[in-house]
Amino acid sequence: MEDRKHEESARRYDEEKYRLVLETASDAVVSIDHSGTIQAANPACRRIFAYEPDELIGRPLTILMPEYMRQLHENGFSRYLATGQRHINWQGTELTARRKNGQEFPVEVSFGELTKDGQKAFTGFIRDISERKRAEHALRRSEAFLAEGQHLGQIGSFSWRVATDEITWSAELYRIYEFEIGVPVTHELIRSRVHPEDVSLIEKMNMVDQAREGGLDFEWQYRLLMPDHSIKYMHAVAHATRDQDGQLEYIASVQDVTARRLAEEARDKARSELAHVSRVMSLGTLTASIAHEVNQPLTAVTNNANACLRLLANRALEPEVLRRVLEEIVVDGARASAVIARIRAFLKKKPSEMSEVDINQVIHETVTLASRELSENQIRIEYRLTQPLPFVLADRIQMQQVLLNLIINGIEAMTTNDDVPRLLQVESRIDESGDVLIAVCDMGKGLESEPDRVFTPFYTTKSNGMGMGLSISRSLVEGHGGRLWAEPNSPRGSIFNFTLPVAVRSLR
Repeated sequence: MEDRKHEESARRYDEEKYRLVLETASDAVVSIDHSGTIQAANPACRRIFAYEPDELIGRPLTILMPEYMRQLHENGFSRYLATGQRHINWQGTELTARRKNGQEFPVEVSFGELTKDGQKAFTGFIRDISERKRAEHALRRSEAFLAEGQHLGQIGSFSWRVATDEITWSAELYRIYEFEIGVPVTHELIRSRVHPEDVSLIEKMNMVDQAREGGLDFEWQYRLLMPDHSIKYMHAVAHATRDQDGQLEYIASVQDVTARRLAEEARDKARSELAHVSRVMSLGTLTASIAHEVNQPLTAVTNNANACLRLLANRALEPEVLRRVLEEIVVDGARASAVIARIRAFLKKKPSEMSEVDINQVIHETVTLASRELSENQIRIEYRLTQPLPFVLADRIQMQQVLLNLIINGIEAMTTNDDVPRLLQVESRIDESGDVLIAVCDMGKGLESEPDRVFTPFYTTKSNGMGMGLSISRSLVEGHGGRLWAEPNSPRGSIFNFTLPVAVRSLR
């Protein structure tokens, strides 16, 4: 008797526990008999299917399925009862379910089977996976956007787990390197594409070893040498982080900047061509100055030579006199040669040659080129040059061109009006940013309300001007890492300023 009571108590406890599990389960739990009729349903069916549990009892399981699935289920269920052959996997199968209002939604279904009194019964757990599917769809959409964005921007990405050397690449990075997608990526494989000259640079910098040790961020530019011998220019940025286990990991983006690099080279070439044309045109204005500067030493050479001839004819040429005259001829010949060399260098069409330059010396050389223009137009020049001044890293000829253009513009601004003081000031100093600043100040008619407009290509206030001089000058200065701008002078006129970075060695 006591045993029976104990068994009954245990049975009631198990039933209560089973009921409690069903009522608190977040998944819908449905039991069906061998005919496919629902025998029990838990409260979660209300939330998932919008059916009250009592509404489902005695109804076929197909009530929870879309129309197109019902016959498939009935055929498969009958075949299983007859043969034991399942038409679907009973554990974690994703299917489409139907709510009371007809709305279809994705579910994950798992079914179990038991036999009682020779009859089969089945219990299924049905989980609404709508949120998961939406998240998966959003993730796939985000990944698709990322992949398309990387393709359009020619930007690939990768991760590198330092401890395991595991490298994961994006599809775009495979495309950039022209590797087959899915091929395991190793440091050796990457190195096989890097240009030999840049491989040695990376090894010299010990970038990989530094990355393993310190967890520093990196940014570097390098080239790829492709199988067809073409070259790609790359720009990479890597950020050090820690994974969920606290292990060092790098997340990096790599951009193919080949098109931009080639465009920059083409732009620089076009700028160089235009600058050369501008220099030729500038010398057209300075023809009289050049002729005068060359003519002075040549006239002196001629006069000294004629004097020697007269003294020889009179047999009055003493050795000491001859020596002094010959020395003067050599000096004047060297002066003429220097003028010609300077003009040839100014006109020469060649790539930029960056070197450490004394900008004060360049100022004096350029003023010498414009000396005839200054003299004929009665322009007085005033120097305000800081001494000593750090060297700048620049192309000497291009800086002469910029200065010459600003000086000629200043001369022309003051010769259009006889009532203005004809004073041109040239200043050099260190500005607040630490760069070298050069200023050319005139006392002319001044600038319009928008000073920056004068740098617009083809904009000119001169009757015979092309409107390219200041535009080219700004381009040349910006190509040196500086800037060129204009501002009003006080009490009248204009100031054209430009800056150039100080050469690194000058700072030591």
